[in-house]
Amino acid sequence: MKKKFVSTLLIISILSTGLLSGCGKSSSSESVDLTSVSLDTIKEKAKEEGTISSVGMPDDWANWKGSWENITSTYGLEHDDTDMTSSEELSIFESEKDSPTKDIGDVGQAFGPTAVDMDVVQPYKASTWDSIPDWAKDPDGKWTISYLGTMSALVNTNNVSDPITSWEDLKNSDAKVTLGDVLRGASSQMAVLSCAYAMGGDAENLDPAFDYFKELASEGRIDVADGSVERLNRGEIDVLVTWDYLSLQYRDIVADNNPDLNMECHVMQDGAVQSGYCLVINKYAPHPYSAALTVEYLLSDEGQIDRARGYARPIREDVVLPDDLKAKMISDDEYTNTIPLTDNDTVTKACSEIANRWEEEIIPLIGE
Repeated sequence: MKKKFVSTLLIISILSTGLLSGCGKSSSSESVDLTSVSLDTIKEKAKEEGTISSVGMPDDWANWKGSWENITSTYGLEHDDTDMTSSEELSIFESEKDSPTKDIGDVGQAFGPTAVDMDVVQPYKASTWDSIPDWAKDPDGKWTISYLGTMSALVNTNNVSDPITSWEDLKNSDAKVTLGDVLRGASSQMAVLSCAYAMGGDAENLDPAFDYFKELASEGRIDVADGSVERLNRGEIDVLVTWDYLSLQYRDIVADNNPDLNMECHVMQDGAVQSGYCLVINKYAPHPYSAALTVEYLLSDEGQIDRARGYARPIREDVVLPDDLKAKMISDDEYTNTIPLTDNDTVTKACSEIANRWEEEIIPLIGE
């Protein structure tokens, strides 16, 4: 799924392709100031528009399916989505400005400020704005993080006998680790960054992580194949490091498809970064009121619970989750020492360095 393979490295390429060039008004939505319109008016106008077209918000990611079904049943909006990476989402906002087809997107945290720099998004502040942390939103409302993911380990206990709840545990085991595509995948790069924190480094000191993976590479313990559900079902993966909501989703899928295969999910206790995804409304949206109403719903209690049903952690801490849902998630106790990523510039630079150094220092050791 494209959503999984977003690379913050692509931010640089987006900004260098001329997408920052100025443009005149080419869509009626540019004349709409969504921040000055009442919610009642937004609902009325959205009903007239009758449709919402999204990018990068597919049914099988963080329970978007549940939200789209609720939006359709509650507001009567017909919906379609085209799955894209974050960079592709922003690119299509820009490239289609003269004849726009997309209204709203969901982009990786580092792409929120990029969208503002590209001038392809318009502001809207949901009625729950004050309950969203300042670091998780653009002050003008041009992007808002709606959910968070934390780096976790999905462990095949049929293959791995000892518990893996930390990077140190993984290092001391015989298990192979699957990270995915570190050159291009955001989640893969976040795994390496998490390891850096665990080993005493940080986003500006990645040496400890690379020392760690050089050791694993020398032992033949880096699995270079992808972390797909198909491979998990076949028992080919020992330990997959990825976002917690994906680990939990994969755990459930494997349990249904291969009941004899046992999977455990844990947040890495010595180093687990936490990052989110931003809601962005296309500056040239053909259905701006529907887009605003969608943001309103997604940041409501109901919308936030939808994300939790997809195992993502809602950005709003004041939302009370149902007990049956909480029971399926990783215990809150495991999130005590997570590292929130709130400095987007530093993270972007770290991801670029991770990709470059992985290609130069690790790939030659594993023969990828």
